[in-house]
Amino acid sequence: MLSLPRSVRLAAWATTCFAGRCDPREVADRVRGDDEPHELVGAPSLDSLAQVLPFWQQSGAYAVSAALPRPGDPHGLSGPARLTESAVAAGEAVLAVGAPYALVPRVTPFGPPGDQGHFVEWVWHEANPPPAGPSIAEADRELNEALIAAGRILADLDVPSWRPEVTRLLEDMRAGRAAAPLPDGYSQSAQAPAARSARLWTIAEFALDDDGGAATAADASTRRDALRDLERAARHALVAACNNYHPQVT
Repeated sequence: MLSLPRSVRLAAWATTCFAGRCDPREVADRVRGDDEPHELVGAPSLDSLAQVLPFWQQSGAYAVSAALPRPGDPHGLSGPARLTESAVAAGEAVLAVGAPYALVPRVTPFGPPGDQGHFVEWVWHEANPPPAGPSIAEADRELNEALIAAGRILADLDVPSWRPEVTRLLEDMRAGRAAAPLPDGYSQSAQAPAARSARLWTIAEFALDDDGGAATAADASTRRDALRDLERAARHALVAACNNYHPQVT
């Protein structure tokens, strides 16, 4: 089963909630997953994540967008600086579309390796309107180009037995297995790119953990550059799939 970042889950389910397909409590449950109950920090007169969505709607929000920024790549953000810095440090954020607010997750793991849980606090921020991102088709073309460049690397990837989840992701990619990681109401034109980009993002991040047995420093650098491009394109494509399609009101 694909695991989406918390901010992608929150943005997708919140937008579905705004479309009338679920209620805020279900959104909070879907975002929480296996975490401890999520907390809200710094919000004005609000006590829980479930209370945020009605407040945002009353403030003019009609959708929620996800951002998955990295240092040097503040994709999905347009400031202010405090939000950008916090989101880049966390690697993710959600922004209200139509209201000047955002949330950034602060995640604290606990427990022994292999059996960890997570405390999650969603930190409230003021936000500038999110920038218009690429369409799903544009982001998917960028991902295809990066995938072609990294194709031989992925074909030769030797996945250790202690990462069976990555083995399954590679098998799914090679078999073209379908999945629907976004909530019901998102069309196949969003679901398929979301599934594909989430898999490729996970695989690229894993492959970047080592040099893959590269024979020379130049080989290792070439491999890493191709994988970085793939990671970036997959991350952007996942955001596009989440943000560019909004379910219809029932």
